[in-house]
Amino acid sequence: MGSYFIYDSINQYRSDNTVSEGTFTGTTFTVNSSALTNHERVSDQNIGTVMSGVSANDAICYQVGSAVSADAVAIRFAGDCGVGVSDNAENTIRFGTALDGLSGAVNFGTGSNVASWRVATFTEVTAKTKFCVEFNDAQNNISEVLIGKKLSFEVEPDVNIQSSIDYENSIQRSLGGVEYALNVNSGQEVTTITFQNISQTFKDNLITMQNFNKANAKKMIWFDGTTHHWIRLEAMQFNEIADGRYSTTLKMTQQIQ
Repeated sequence: MGSYFIYDSINQYRSDNTVSEGTFTGTTFTVNSSALTNHERVSDQNIGTVMSGVSANDAICYQVGSAVSADAVAIRFAGDCGVGVSDNAENTIRFGTALDGLSGAVNFGTGSNVASWRVATFTEVTAKTKFCVEFNDAQNNISEVLIGKKLSFEVEPDVNIQSSIDYENSIQRSLGGVEYALNVNSGQEVTTITFQNISQTFKDNLITMQNFNKANAKKMIWFDGTTHHWIRLEAMQFNEIADGRYSTTLKMTQQIQ
């Protein structure tokens, strides 16, 4: 499977958007403030915190201020999802412009017995303001729901992929001249990939993604062909190497939560 990014294209993390918990009856979402416990945990860009109390037909709905487009949804499970055998229909995403007129149901499954992302794609929808995810079965350990766009790599990056660990150490010196170190975390992996020859279209798509994320202001998903990573992407610089062809380097920092 090829590499790709998934990023927030509906501006779901804006503070002036409405994130509601509730239940579905048929295709109609009804707000219910007691349906879920800590529903805000799945919209805080922190995959280390989870909501609870997820029963069949409970749901979470993102109501954004302006018409937007999306073609992907990803759910992060921080641990065992609690579903014995997945039939790939444990969750459903619907979208529309009114909570009583949602359409375009797309079913997808749960995680596994370990921390993992579950990703589903659908035909791009445009000019929508309501995005609702229904949990068709009781589930555990849901820590993030990301609705947005999937950007597949035009080509795989060059083979000289670089990887390092940033420990964020701060070296200080006492008044007596003795040095000591402050360490704030166990280390974050930093991956640098390079594209030497990409098209104008892929460049434009990368810039669109960067604009939605405001560079590294928001976290996003990078799938390297094997594993999903929760990352921040530094601002990119493009060099034109030929007419309509570009090179660029992407620096991605793995997020601890």
